[in-house]
Amino acid sequence: MRIGIFSESYEPVLNGVSVSITTLTRELKNLGHQVWVFAPRFKGHRDRETQVVRFPSFCTPMARDYPLAVPYLPGLTAKIRELELDVIHTHTPFMLGWLGLRLAKRLDIPIVSTNHTLYTEYAHYFPLAPRSATRLFITGMLKRYYQQCDAVIVPSEPVRELLVSYGIDVPIHVIPTAMSLDVTRDPVVRSQIRQKYGIPDNARVLLYVGRLAREKNLELLLNAFDILASKHRDIHLLIVGGGPYETRCRSLAKALRNAERIKFTGYVAREKVGRYYSVGDVFAFPSLTETQGLVVAEALCAGLPCVAVDAGGIPEMFIDGEDGMLARNDVNDFASKIDALLSEPGLLTTFSIRAMKNAERFSPGEMSNKVLRVYESVLARGKNSMIGR
Repeated sequence: MRIGIFSESYEPVLNGVSVSITTLTRELKNLGHQVWVFAPRFKGHRDRETQVVRFPSFCTPMARDYPLAVPYLPGLTAKIRELELDVIHTHTPFMLGWLGLRLAKRLDIPIVSTNHTLYTEYAHYFPLAPRSATRLFITGMLKRYYQQCDAVIVPSEPVRELLVSYGIDVPIHVIPTAMSLDVTRDPVVRSQIRQKYGIPDNARVLLYVGRLAREKNLELLLNAFDILASKHRDIHLLIVGGGPYETRCRSLAKALRNAERIKFTGYVAREKVGRYYSVGDVFAFPSLTETQGLVVAEALCAGLPCVAVDAGGIPEMFIDGEDGMLARNDVNDFASKIDALLSEPGLLTTFSIRAMKNAERFSPGEMSNKVLRVYESVLARGKNSMIGR
């Protein structure tokens, strides 16, 4: 099969969308399929793969690390026709997503799109417009876009239900994003990283991995840790990642009573992130906007019990009370769920064993095979419609 993938987010940008695309592309190629990726140009980056087409791009003050594509290349339609794509798969409903859609319609190519993000929860990145108006605009735009696709993929059932509530009635397939990092826990790495950040070997560590952004709800985590740190004198908090909210988070942490036990790594390259799961004992994830939460899958695979806010697609990531705990978006409830694990070492061990077992469902091979079945379904419908003409 010959597949064209269009996305605003791709290497070297580091987020769930780009990781998902990289994993899917690699797995499809391993199965013998041809894949071309169409993405924005990133200053200073050179692709190792030859089947990547880059568009001119620019950055905005609201998202300096995320280049936006200028959706035009001379001769693009002819190039797409020459590639003889069987399917176009878009991963964002923005400039390159709409370009992929227009090309698919113009050249009669089936189109599939993956909805990775709860876009309405990012309205705060558009401060010049009322949030309610921004949400209404985004909802309308999503409906207009996805209604023109042959199929939509989402990472969790709550996201499917949300799109249905918008009035989107094309086939929607739930396919969780695969876990692609090597997160094998290594005692030597655990000790090395702890030493680097001044964390004692016998300490217990709450771990957060992800972007530092407003929608990640990190104030809840910081305040919950401050409550717990007063009771458990041996715990530390390690926050792995960077982002637009990093300065604010560091400032909030400094004002807490137990600030000396909170460590920030700053930005960590994707290929090195897996090492940091060796450091943790409990994975704490306060985000309110996850369609799935890929880092939660990574933590589970590393044997880290998870405590997360009951929001978005997170409840489908683990079994509450078996390998993790769901909490309300309330600092005391979030802290109490972590405290339950820290106060019972036997429970922590049991949760850890179950986490590794349950994480087996997030394999890259399972994800790619399910995506291929979606491709095959839209190709079959296209052939049937041609026969009926």
